[in-house]
Amino acid sequence: MSFSLSSIPFYNAQDPPVILLTGGTSGIGTITTRELARHGARVYVTVRSQAKANDLLNSVAEIKNSEKGYEDIVCDVRIIKCDLMDLTSVKQAAQEFQSKEPKLDVLINNAGVLYPPYAESGDGYESTIQVNYFAPYLFTRLLIPSLTKATAPRVINLSSIAHTFSSGFSFKDPNVKSGWDLMNKGFRYSQSKLAILLFTKELAKRHPNIFSAAVHPGIIVDTTLYEDLLRSDAIFGLVKVFSRLFVDNASKLGAISIEEGALTSLYCATDAGLTAELDNGNYYVPIAKLGKCSKQADDAELAEKLWTWTEEQLVEKGYLP
Repeated sequence: MSFSLSSIPFYNAQDPPVILLTGGTSGIGTITTRELARHGARVYVTVRSQAKANDLLNSVAEIKNSEKGYEDIVCDVRIIKCDLMDLTSVKQAAQEFQSKEPKLDVLINNAGVLYPPYAESGDGYESTIQVNYFAPYLFTRLLIPSLTKATAPRVINLSSIAHTFSSGFSFKDPNVKSGWDLMNKGFRYSQSKLAILLFTKELAKRHPNIFSAAVHPGIIVDTTLYEDLLRSDAIFGLVKVFSRLFVDNASKLGAISIEEGALTSLYCATDAGLTAELDNGNYYVPIAKLGKCSKQADDAELAEKLWTWTEEQLVEKGYLP
C-alpha cells in the first residue's frame, strides 16, 4: 500500500477526534501535530518549554487548507505542560487532560531522547529509560479510562529498529549504570525501545479493544535527537567526528526526511483499515508497512514480566494505585 499526507482523512468539525501527543514541538512530532490539526482533529500537545509551545501555536495558526470543502478548518492545537523527566508532572498532565475532555481517541507517545549525558530523574531513573519508557508507560496507564470511553481508541508508541540490538531488559540494573558509559548509551537506548515495544504488545493483550501499535519512524537525522552526539567530547572528540560524518552522509545510508518520518505514526493514528481486532500489538516500519520485530520483542513472558515489574515500581512510588 501507499500512504502519504493526502491519505489522511478530513474530520467532521462537529465531532473531531481528540488526539494527545507528546514531543510535538520538534521533529516528527511537529509534523504529526501539524497534519492532524490541518485535517480537523483536536490535538493536545504536552510541552516542557512555553517558548516552543508558542512557536508551535504560531506555526499552526498560519496554516491554510486548500482542499475543496475544507478551506475553513481552523487548526485546533491545545497545550498541556508536562516534563517527562518528572513522573509527578506526567501524572498531573494526565489529570489535566481528563479535566478538559471526556474521552481520548488517540494517544501518540512520540517524545524520546537519544544518547543523552547520564542523568537521573527524581525517582532515580536514568533519562533514557525515564523519557522513552517509564513516562509513556505511566501516561498511557493513567489515560486508559479516557481511551476506553472512545469508540475506537488507539495508542501509538514510538519504538525504533534499535530495539533489535537489545538482548533483553536489565531488571537488576535498568539504568545500565555499570560499565563504560559511552557503550552504555547505546545499550540504554536499545533497551528503552525494546521496553516500549514489549509494553505495546502487553497493552494489546490486556486491553484488546484499544488498538495499540509500535512504530519505527525510520532513520531521521534532521532532528534534535543527535545533538548530544554532535557535542560529545568522548574519546578525544572522535564520537563527534564520526557522528558528523554519519549525519552528513545519512541519505546514502537510507535516512528519510522528517515529513517521511512522521508518515508511519500518522498511518497508525488515522488509517480506517487498522483495527484492534485484526492489527493489535503490531510493529510498523517506514513507510506504513507491517514490520518484523526481534525475537525478544515477541517474547510474551518477557512482556508480562516487564509489565508486572513496571507496575510494582510505579505503585511503590505512588504514581499508580
